[in-house]
Amino acid sequence: MILQSAAGMVPLVVRARMAAGVAHGVPWGISLDGLLASEIRENTKAAARVAGIDYTPYSLDAVPEDLDLPLARCSGDGDGGWHWAATFAYPEDEVPGPHVQYWSARPDQQAMDQMSAQLPALVSERQGRYRSRVMPLPLTVCRNLVWRAVGDPIAVAELLAPIMSIGKKRGAGHGHILSWEITEHQNADPSEFAHLHPDGSLGRTAPASCLHDLGDVHTGGEGQMGLRPPYMHPARRCRVALPENGMG
Repeated sequence: MILQSAAGMVPLVVRARMAAGVAHGVPWGISLDGLLASEIRENTKAAARVAGIDYTPYSLDAVPEDLDLPLARCSGDGDGGWHWAATFAYPEDEVPGPHVQYWSARPDQQAMDQMSAQLPALVSERQGRYRSRVMPLPLTVCRNLVWRAVGDPIAVAELLAPIMSIGKKRGAGHGHILSWEITEHQNADPSEFAHLHPDGSLGRTAPASCLHDLGDVHTGGEGQMGLRPPYMHPARRCRVALPENGMG
């Protein structure tokens, strides 16, 4: 395991002060490198619109490019098995749960009638694609979300500053961020900050080779999962050690 970093990159703790709960789709928290990559992609799309030029959209059929994030890289298994030196979110001062809300949705018959040339007299709300739904939304309620990383604190802060909410159902007020705080830890172990949560458990998906130099690390087992953003793209999936379930 080798960390490759540019000048000015140091171990960091990134802390987001939360208004309330955050919703996420996997048992572990939201990735810091995913947040940074998403913001860079949005900035690139905005610049393309202003310039009036085409922007290549995300596609499952094409291997995604690796964006230049202000983070160090861990060599992992070598070749394509590297990852960014940053963890997934860890809840600080968490309120014990479970915390579950529910959201509902039903088809808008009038809107569908306006969009379709041919429509049945009644679209069933009990079955099929347009059925009504009542879905649970698990929440993690905590004072702060914490990430560890090795990177450029100024560049990371600039990318995170415009992000006001994260996670699922942001339009309903979930995942609202009150403020960002970045703390440098010059004398910390870069390998630890690149991989582990504050409690010492594995804090991100990582190749097994990354764990050899970290001692006895609690993990969530092994499985097929993304190694770097975009995490859900098939080209990013490989056999990795999974982070311990650190989010409620």
